[in-house]
Amino acid sequence: MKFSCTKAELERAVGIAERFTGKNAALPVLGHVLLAAEDNSLIVTGTNLEHAVQFRVPARVARPGQISVPAKVFSSLLQSLEDEKVEAEGERGNLHVRTQSRESRLNGANPDDFPIIPKIKKTEVFSAEAAQLARSLSKTLPAVSTSEFKPELSGVFFKAGKDTLTLCATDTFRLAECAVPLAKDHAGPHTPFIVPHRAAQELARILEGEQGDVYMTLGDNQLLVETGRGKVISRLIDGNFPDYKAIIPTHFTTSVHLERDDIIRGVRTSSIFASKLAEVTLRFGQKQVQIAAANPEIGEYRTEHPAALNGKEIAMSFNWRYFLDGIQALEDEEIFFGCNQESSPALLRNKSHTSFSYVVMPIRLT
Repeated sequence: MKFSCTKAELERAVGIAERFTGKNAALPVLGHVLLAAEDNSLIVTGTNLEHAVQFRVPARVARPGQISVPAKVFSSLLQSLEDEKVEAEGERGNLHVRTQSRESRLNGANPDDFPIIPKIKKTEVFSAEAAQLARSLSKTLPAVSTSEFKPELSGVFFKAGKDTLTLCATDTFRLAECAVPLAKDHAGPHTPFIVPHRAAQELARILEGEQGDVYMTLGDNQLLVETGRGKVISRLIDGNFPDYKAIIPTHFTTSVHLERDDIIRGVRTSSIFASKLAEVTLRFGQKQVQIAAANPEIGEYRTEHPAALNGKEIAMSFNWRYFLDGIQALEDEEIFFGCNQESSPALLRNKSHTSFSYVVMPIRLT
């Protein structure tokens, strides 16, 4: 094989594929990426047998062929290069990489030993705008559970309706739900599924730079996601995601609109003084909100900001990290906060729309 391409595009593709590789002493080829030069393209593939990615790089192919090379070494090499273009040639099981000023040789492996990427039998297909799906994944991912005791919570829940794709994640301490419009030509009810955290995280990174629609194909306990430049295949999580709708409050005895940036700064500074429970307390008065934290070993802090209250005054304590994750996922300068009791979940939303909801449980201090 022999090809040439831009260094930047190859570096990005190999970097993405490297994150899908795995470590297995019995199968060392899982630490490799497969390079396949064909039809004016270089296809870069990485897999850990649970998830796989194939990314296409525009290339000038002088001689088609395949080779498998260590992912980490190849990625590190590309990051160190300063030239705009890269030329590579596979010869006698090695990959020679050349630029105007440098030349390297990587020990390769037999491409026939690289795992075969499964083909998904298409049962259901739907699509959404890539950038919107990327943003929605980024908003829901912080709420994914890291506990091994409830595997059904260790991923992002997808449910496609007539014209909307709903994403949800929860670790039982907070819950994030986001709605994404579906493409009209693929509208219709679909089977819900759960994408593992790692696959969803990498998918968000890949889609962030994509244009146009992304197509999702549901197979036998597998998901295929296709973009204009590549595809991601992931096994799905077995189990039933909880019926979470009842958790999201819809009526409030206390509601208030807050300046997003003021609250972010207040919570961040208060976190310096938070105790081992990581709590900060928000006290909602008729004309202002007070954010405070105290730690007997450090000291205490409080700040006040204007806020127009609707309903009764209330004080609630939250894990500052969970609370901050929710606020940072909102885009509006003015955001909505609603609650009912000191021990009940609170809701955070944008003021201008309800496509994203973030529910956070308070900390009980008594």
